[in-house]
Order: sequence, then C-alpha cells, then structure tokens
Amino acid sequence: MQFGIFLQPLHHPTTDPNLALRQDLELLQHLDALGVDEAWIGEHHSTGWENVGSPELIIASAADHTERIRFGTGVLQLGLHHPLVVLDRMILLDHMTRGRTTFGVGVGGGIPSDLTVFGLDGPTAGRRMRESLDAIRSLLDGSGPVTMKTDWFALHESELQMRPYSRPHMPFAVASSHPDNVQLMGEMGGTVLLGGAPDRVDAVYADLEAGAARSSHTASRDQIRLSYVLHLAHTTQEAVEEFRDGAIKEFYEFQVGVNGRPRPDVTPDEWYDSYVASHIIGSPEDALSKIRQIVETSGGIGGLLFMNRDWAGVEANRESWRLLVSEVAPKLT
Repeated sequence: MQFGIFLQPLHHPTTDPNLALRQDLELLQHLDALGVDEAWIGEHHSTGWENVGSPELIIASAADHTERIRFGTGVLQLGLHHPLVVLDRMILLDHMTRGRTTFGVGVGGGIPSDLTVFGLDGPTAGRRMRESLDAIRSLLDGSGPVTMKTDWFALHESELQMRPYSRPHMPFAVASSHPDNVQLMGEMGGTVLLGGAPDRVDAVYADLEAGAARSSHTASRDQIRLSYVLHLAHTTQEAVEEFRDGAIKEFYEFQVGVNGRPRPDVTPDEWYDSYVASHIIGSPEDALSKIRQIVETSGGIGGLLFMNRDWAGVEANRESWRLLVSEVAPKLT
C-alpha cells in the first residue's frame, strides 16, 4: 500500500501566505526523508484558504529538494486552461522532475467559488474537462497535427514542441467517481482519487475494468486512492485535544461560512466527535485499527492520501507524519 499527502494546501487566511508556502515546502522535504510515497498538490483560485493557484510551481520547487517522493497535481481544473498550454507545462514539469509527476485532472468545484469566479457551473466545467482531455490525448498521440475547435478553445494544426520525459507520457489521474471519468482511467491505466468512500470502491473498480477492456491495460485496485484527514500523537487524548480548535474553526468558518455547507444541528463538540471518528485522528494504534477497517470495507485499494492540516502546530504535524511512517505503515505494508 502507498501512503501519501494531499496538500491542498489548507491554511487559515490570517496566516502569512509566504510563511505557509515555505512551511509546506519544508514539509515535503521532511516527508521525502521519511519515505512517504506520494504528494498531491491542489489548484485553487478563491477564498484564500487553499491559496496555491499553480501546483506545477510548488512541485517544480519541491522536486529540486527531494529525491524519491512522487508528485501529482491534485488536481488541475482542466476547464480553466487551454489544453495545449496546460499540457506544455506538464511536459516541462515531467522533464524537470525526471518522470516523478502524475498529471492529475478534475472538474473543480471542491471550492464552489473556484468555478463561479470564472463564470462557470459544474456541468460546463465537466464538459470542458472532457473536451480538454480529448485534445490532450490527441496531442500526446503524436500521429499528426491536431485541429479542433470548441466554444472555449481552438487548435489549428497543433503539435507538441517537446515530447514527455516519461514514456509514452506521464501517468494520469482523475478526482472523480463519475463512471465515464473512471472508465477513462481504466482505459489509460490511470489513478482514481476517490476521497473517503471505501464503500464505493467496488463500483469504481468495476468501472476501471470496463475502461481497461477497451485497451491493452489491466485494471487493478492499486489504481484507487482514498483520502482522510490525519493527525497522530502518542496518545488518543493528546491527538484529539490538540487538533480540536483548528478543526472546528476550519469547519464552521470555511466549510459552513465560506463554502455554504449546512450548519449541523449539533454542538461544535458533538460535530468534532463525529469528525474524529471518520478520520485518522488519534494514537498510532487508533490509526492502525481505522486503516485496517477502511481496507477491509473497501475490498482493497492501492493507497491512502492524508489531507494535511497543521492545526496542532508545525512541529506536532511533523511528528504526526513520523508516527505514521515509523509505527503504523510498517504493520500495513
């Protein structure tokens, strides 16, 4: 099983953004030294909470200071980019990282205002993503110039000026459980970023198999990643208490106040108790038990991505990752 970080990244908007970016880069170096397998970095353009507009830049910087960790864009919102331009950037990143980057794509909308500030809705962004992927695959095919026109981009006898470092190209990933998108990953041998839904893994795997049947690829549960918030400490009480205030503030200020999620009909402490139960928050023993239950419920997956939060402080966050790698992962891999 692979273990990775999903670095959206998320920080309170009152945090100095330059300091937060530096700390995120230092964390990636720390995880590389620990032996964490993957790091996925998101793309967002609104609210100030997840303030990286170009994951490619973070990856390019981190790649120069790491040795083995694999990076992924988690994810690029394809409907916001001309397909030739975004593909050119990803090919350049593929060369700069010498094949250590996965091209993760998605519709966007995890933060709803990321689409609305561009005047887009979900269905339009979804259509754009599929049109963009059609163009990207045609350009990567390299069998000849590509001419294509939609209502938002045009290609006229376009060809790549540089082939990818990876052969035949960098691997793809999609953040989606939509059958069409999952089947496309089956056809391309790509990864599916599913979120925290182990009960949906069987259906996703069936769609991967359906897509793989259209190609030379063989579907595998190793293509599926689930994701959960992580915070570990030496005791359950320590982890739960030191993470409480930040998690509650994130939910009520960001998810409810900014993203418009409904306010739960319970007290903040009652909400937090359910939050702890559904994520990997506690001691290493708690983490081991929860992860084994997730794997059993899912029927098997390729890896877990842990959504990073530094609500307990930078040093406690680093210690949390050290505990995962030294005391939990060896018993699972």
